[in-house]
Amino acid sequence: VNMNITIRNAMTGLLRPEIVYRCQSKRKDYGWHRSTKPGTQFSFPIILIKGESKIPAIHICRFRSALGTATLVIENTYLDAEMCPKSSCAHEATPKGILFRGLEWDFKTVFPKLKPLEYLELPWTPWPNRT
Repeated sequence: VNMNITIRNAMTGLLRPEIVYRCQSKRKDYGWHRSTKPGTQFSFPIILIKGESKIPAIHICRFRSALGTATLVIENTYLDAEMCPKSSCAHEATPKGILFRGLEWDFKTVFPKLKPLEYLELPWTPWPNRT
């Protein structure tokens, strides 16, 4: 099953909204990317094995911005690929930190359906003070 991991710049309201990030897995390094303004995004495709719901594909993404650093571990299974077709789910760099914006199953109805979901995955770790 094919899926995209999408990183989006949502650093609105800042004098310096630029982010720099690098994502890598055990087998592949997607390199450093620079996003200079809010609204820009980068997606990279990953392949997940159907039926392997317990074995996630693990990617580590390191972010840098004027507000600090963040190291995000992203775990995806083929069930995530079914919930997030194409680039419908994204990890957004915001002034608060890295935010996940995507979909989740709502089991409160007779027929489960996907509903929008948004939560803070990781706050920024401020840069150390220089003396």
